[in-house]
Amino acid sequence: MRHFEGLTGPKGLVFLGASCLVFLLVQCGSSSDEDPPHPAKDMGAAGVDLANASRQYTMKCSVCHGEDGAPVLASAPDLRTSTLSVEECVAIIAYGKGTMPPHRDMLDMATIRGIAVYIEKFRN
Repeated sequence: MRHFEGLTGPKGLVFLGASCLVFLLVQCGSSSDEDPPHPAKDMGAAGVDLANASRQYTMKCSVCHGEDGAPVLASAPDLRTSTLSVEECVAIIAYGKGTMPPHRDMLDMATIRGIAVYIEKFRN
């Protein structure tokens, strides 16, 4: 049986890089294990849990779209200047568009709608 001798040099860097990539992919694609939304807490005008929408946006969207809707990636649209309706945003979040992947298998529709309502606060 071979003993672990540690990872140093190029092998260690490859292992570390691969581990970080796996972690990021799991975080982007995993659904939240947090408490389900409670109807009596922080429900916005559209009947969505804005606190949950904010958390989900931060975990799933801000990597590309920034904390305030300003794009981090060149291919991400600026959510501060978006003219899309909530329904159009729901469709894009759910089914993807261009380089944005679909999230309908990772997020339930109530959460997707909440994110769509939440990002309206970024508009100028």
